[in-house]
Amino acid sequence: MSFWRWLWLALKMIYQLMCCSVSLILFCFNVFWLFCNLAIPWCTLTLIVVCIASKFVKLQRSPNEKRLLSLLSTPEEWPSYWPIANRAAGFDAPENSKAAIKKCLARGYRNVLLDAGLTSCGEIVVANPKKINVAQQPLAELQKLNIAEQHPMGSHFEAESVASLRQLSDFLEAEAAQTTVFLRLHDNSARMIDQLQKFMTADETFTQRTVVISRSPLAIYQLRKLKPEIVCGLWHETYLSLAILKSSTLITSIYGAVLRNIIVPVIGISVVFLSKDEINFHIADLWRNVGVRPIVYMVNSPNEKRYFQKTMKIQYLTDSLRSEPHLLMKA
Repeated sequence: MSFWRWLWLALKMIYQLMCCSVSLILFCFNVFWLFCNLAIPWCTLTLIVVCIASKFVKLQRSPNEKRLLSLLSTPEEWPSYWPIANRAAGFDAPENSKAAIKKCLARGYRNVLLDAGLTSCGEIVVANPKKINVAQQPLAELQKLNIAEQHPMGSHFEAESVASLRQLSDFLEAEAAQTTVFLRLHDNSARMIDQLQKFMTADETFTQRTVVISRSPLAIYQLRKLKPEIVCGLWHETYLSLAILKSSTLITSIYGAVLRNIIVPVIGISVVFLSKDEINFHIADLWRNVGVRPIVYMVNSPNEKRYFQKTMKIQYLTDSLRSEPHLLMKA
């Protein structure tokens, strides 16, 4: 009798398991049906409203396309326009220094990217916040530092202090007038935007040679709303580096479409800095189709540089100009 009893209990458990499974399947189906009939239409309607609204709040992309081309292009007498020297080629000379800018120009490269931060006293300075705590110090204290000491070859360079944005502008005007500056903002606060807008309004020459770079679309929008003549670019972080997001082609596509077709037209950027790990021909063409020039970071090996020059035909950000392909060929 015990055998039949255990068989009956086993069959009863299997029956209950099947009932629970069917109930779970029906529940999932009902949830999916509800989502399809309610959520998707509302999401679609919301997306349409956002697209229409973006047409009324968008800013002019670039005040002058010829001006943008003159900033990014290089005269024939210069050897190459492909590289943009990150922190004025911080591997070759003290980063963000006047000496580094001079060295770039001496080698025939005029495009440099410099870091910008806001001091505790409200002055904009040119410094790498990862190495110098800009936000917690006033300008007077920062200018006591010798930034050449932080470089491995610092002994080969003269002592130099952290430069304010005004000092940088005066230096460029006096000794490096050919330079195109990509000014990367590490502080995207309203105070920083207000100070930068006031400075660039007062110094039109600096504005004409500068492309302001920020990772914050809101900061770019606020800056260009105050002064539309400023040419801006977006520093695109690898937000989709999480495996759960990167593995989803749908999420990646939606994110890219919203960024390029809604956010970009609203803020009016002219260039975008993309990681070399997330760029390909298709992505590059998508950005070009919305009128934005892609630039790749960080590219340091000669083979990678040759690939982006010859195959992708995209400008790139580099820490060193010593590894430029044409220089190695001359050597």
